[in-house]
Amino acid sequence: MKRAIKPLIGIALAPAALAAAWATAAMLAPALGRFSVTFPLLCGALACLLFHGCGQGKRLYVTAHELTHALAALFSGVRIRRISVKKSSGYVLLDSTNAFISLAPYIIPLYTLAVASAYWLAGRFWDAAPLRPWFLAAAGFTLAFHLLHTADILAGPVQSDLRKAGGPVFSIPVLLLLNCLGLTAALKLLFPGLLSLRAYSARVLETQGEVYAAIFSAASYAVNTAKIYFNS
Repeated sequence: MKRAIKPLIGIALAPAALAAAWATAAMLAPALGRFSVTFPLLCGALACLLFHGCGQGKRLYVTAHELTHALAALFSGVRIRRISVKKSSGYVLLDSTNAFISLAPYIIPLYTLAVASAYWLAGRFWDAAPLRPWFLAAAGFTLAFHLLHTADILAGPVQSDLRKAGGPVFSIPVLLLLNCLGLTAALKLLFPGLLSLRAYSARVLETQGEVYAAIFSAASYAVNTAKIYFNS
């Protein structure tokens, strides 16, 4: 019974995740289109797209992936026994795991956090304003790096991380939803005036409500049709 709970949660959450993805794309596309503001960020993302298209960055991603597992384990109070990083694979040996540890690399853009921390630290000691375009370019590169590699992995064979977290039926809707929210939060932090979180939240909730209403209406129609059929 317990093993069926997470897949059921995933099925129930899937429409909300898809609706959030649609609403996020609808909200962020015009915001990112303000090139006078977002040009450095988009240049960094484009550079990452070219970098990724040339097949580069696999080891960098594996390193971030395993380190994020390890950091999530530390936050969860789980003992780390060993970390291994190779050119195209790696692993973290832990005493135990949970869904947060398993899914953390697919949600948390570790290099973006590192770049943001370095920029914030520089601003504590020097005038970092001249560095802002370079910081935005680095943020665009690292955000795209996270999203592209996450998409690559999820599009391939089912990873053991997803199985450990509760299976792909549970994990994929959770990852889609959290990456949409995380990307929006990151853009809000990078460009405070670029979009309204209140408007974004309202758009997401409205879209989710419409999707669930459509599902409920379709289910009601199917049930009523079945009743008429069996009673005739």
